[in-house]
Amino acid sequence: MPDHQPRASVQEPYGFLSYGRNPESPESHEPPDELLVRFHGKLSRHLRQLTDLRAGIDAVYLDQRIPVGTGWKAELKDRLARCQVLVPVLSKRLFASKWCALEWECFERRQQLQRDRGTFTRNAIVPVLWAPLRSDEIPPPYADVQYVHQDFKSDYGRYGLLGLYSHGRHQTANGIAFQLAQEIADVAVSSRLEPCDPALFDDLFDSMDGSAGEEPDA
Repeated sequence: MPDHQPRASVQEPYGFLSYGRNPESPESHEPPDELLVRFHGKLSRHLRQLTDLRAGIDAVYLDQRIPVGTGWKAELKDRLARCQVLVPVLSKRLFASKWCALEWECFERRQQLQRDRGTFTRNAIVPVLWAPLRSDEIPPPYADVQYVHQDFKSDYGRYGLLGLYSHGRHQTANGIAFQLAQEIADVAVSSRLEPCDPALFDDLFDSMDGSAGEEPDA
């Protein structure tokens, strides 16, 4: 595991949170992804404490915060071209989302560009186990990346963060959020993934037109 030393900032934002959206529920007055938004806030605060990220810059990008009126495709492409680490939130909704698959493909294309240049050092993807999942329920390419580390609490692998929060295990869940922030900071510095021209993703976004339903919620 990475140590507790502060990390020097490399790119902004550090992470791009890729997740499958939950639909609105008529049985609940809470926003459908309220727990995930809270986790995002904790993860972002930890990263600010672990790094020298400038004020006013997103530590971890969350597409719910796209400003009204912003060209959302250009916004997503720009963040995918500049963020240092892809953070897929593992759940069945993520696996079923065409947009999450697109985000992975964009990020992998960017990594392949660095492989082709001969400057690739390590995979810059840090998954988050959100829902309780068996290993055989996690499809490729998500299954190809380590998502549970030996230093993490064993209940994280059993329940995921959603299960820990739902069982009132907030202290354990918050500790995992800190460890994930450490991992993201460590990967960001050690991978040194270079930014790319957002136009690298144009054909991938164009292929989604008319085939993926509505645009991601902002």
